[in-house]
Amino acid sequence: EVQLSAEAVAKEARKGYGMLLIGLGRGVTAKGGFSRRLNEVAGAFNGSLCLVLKPTGAGRHMPRLGPQSGRILVPVNGTSVARRGAELALAIATVTGAPVKMLYVARVGRDEPRDTVSHRRREAVLKDIVALADRYGVEIETAIRSRAAAADAIARQAGRSVALIVMGVARRPGDELIFGETTSGVLQHCPCPVLLISDSRQPRDDEDREAGRSISG
Repeated sequence: EVQLSAEAVAKEARKGYGMLLIGLGRGVTAKGGFSRRLNEVAGAFNGSLCLVLKPTGAGRHMPRLGPQSGRILVPVNGTSVARRGAELALAIATVTGAPVKMLYVARVGRDEPRDTVSHRRREAVLKDIVALADRYGVEIETAIRSRAAAADAIARQAGRSVALIVMGVARRPGDELIFGETTSGVLQHCPCPVLLISDSRQPRDDEDREAGRSISG
């Protein structure tokens, strides 16, 4: 049996894997950060990450998804990483039959102002997501929430019959595993498991530009 370690992951990654899937029962701290072990293991891999996480308030067991289960909640904001999260959620729904809710979240006054142009942009993003869902053959519910803190909007929705949150996030540069304040807030306050899918680790300049618009920012 091979023990999960940074060295083992780095050795295996040299074979050319494009994604690392990690599920750890104690991977999240009470403040929405990541455990030392998760940081070490994920830090040894430069490709895309898929993290299956249970926040401290999420209970002991993973949900059983199905047509009568709680919903899969997917925050989106028009970025490529958020759309990737939506696509993963739709793939899960195709297999399980679980209902899906796409939630457009925006920071009014920071990401975009309250005006007709921004409203049209939000509608365009959700229209694209609906078209994507149609290609997967999945019916979805959509909603728009504009708040000072995106994590608050997500946490509020997570308390309404949500079994799983799926988020596409941008990976920040550096040795520590960081996806931004929204992701930390979700992991700290949401009462259900969270699945994060990230892009590959990018050079700092490229990452900074993407992080400015990421759902995790």
